[in-house]
Amino acid sequence: MDDCLREIKNYITDENALCEIKNENLNESSAQTLRNCLSYCFDDLKINRNTRANKVIEINSVIDFLHDELNTGHWSEVALYIRHYFSLASFLKCIIILKNADSLTETVIKECLKSLDMGILLGAPLEKNSELLTNLAKYLMKKINELAIEEKDERYVEVTKRKLEDYQKNNSENILGMMVPSEECPSLEYFNKTYFLPQVPVKLKGCMNHWPATSKWIDVNYLLKIAGDRTVPIEVGSHYVDENWSQKLMTMKEFIKQHYLSDNYKIGYLAQHNLFEQITELKEDILIPEYCCLSLDYENSEEPDINAWLGPMGTVSPLHHDPKNNILAQIYGYKQIILFSPKDSPFLYPHEDKLLNNTAQVNPLQPDLEKYPKFSKAKMYKCLLGPGEMLFIPVKWWHHVSALEKSFSVSFWWK
Repeated sequence: MDDCLREIKNYITDENALCEIKNENLNESSAQTLRNCLSYCFDDLKINRNTRANKVIEINSVIDFLHDELNTGHWSEVALYIRHYFSLASFLKCIIILKNADSLTETVIKECLKSLDMGILLGAPLEKNSELLTNLAKYLMKKINELAIEEKDERYVEVTKRKLEDYQKNNSENILGMMVPSEECPSLEYFNKTYFLPQVPVKLKGCMNHWPATSKWIDVNYLLKIAGDRTVPIEVGSHYVDENWSQKLMTMKEFIKQHYLSDNYKIGYLAQHNLFEQITELKEDILIPEYCCLSLDYENSEEPDINAWLGPMGTVSPLHHDPKNNILAQIYGYKQIILFSPKDSPFLYPHEDKLLNNTAQVNPLQPDLEKYPKFSKAKMYKCLLGPGEMLFIPVKWWHHVSALEKSFSVSFWWK
């Protein structure tokens, strides 16, 4: 265990920066408790068992206090320093768990990973140790695989592949809409002139053939090896405007068993989650499309937001629009996408609620024309997006997405 702790210290790029706990930001009691826990983590003296137990209680008290602060008011109004301290406390809890353990067991590693993931999900990267939690989680996942504690008896090797014709006959042909144009790996100049500048959606083929993800991620066991014991947010329910919709945290392994592979459970969706900043190993399997370098406002352009969408057949993103340009890359599986121009917004009946005004009330696949009569004036476009294909969705274009089978997609949002 001492060797493990010494290795972990190598991930700390600035140990002094961890000690900058200011009373004016935290209450005096929480600040002092956090300092005590920090000293304990980096004190090499032998500690008796009573002190060990007390340190777990102490760090949990700080985490509980910070968690309450995170959940007071709107998320956007949470002070950044609270999120920084939550990340620090989550890291210290991991070190305390390891320091108190007699050996590096499956239970110990899983408890550490849960603490680190909570710090990543709810906290914010530390200013001078920005990759501390993600690197430590990556290290512990390697340890858990070295211990050979993976469940080898349950394997799901390959996603079932169906013929494109099956989807065309059963889905796309029955939808009354214009087909989105398709291009075979267009040049940057041609894409910019023909689609990006005029803001027209297009399906892009042959642009992902060199991505490792297109072959690696089909094997669910690969995902379990990389991320099986990592905690991720899951949407439960048909879609986010459904009254029974909810969110919960679970490990990737739990999600895959309960929702992804099971036909007898509620629909669960790992949706719009920045999985690749949390689990950086997976980011190595994808590439940012070159088209994302284009901008309508280069002075305010920025790196793309990259999100993961993993789920079983039947997951739905209701008709909505996004504040940025989007390239939706389909790793595997088929999705049916319905689109409408921003010009048709008055015919789509956006929700009046401020939080949902980017989401339409009408379901384009089953429109209630008595309730939403103007919908008949909207011009519908459709796209059947298959493995290895991308769809460019311009900013403010409305889109409705349905998974026709188990699928994994990656979205790139950019200005």
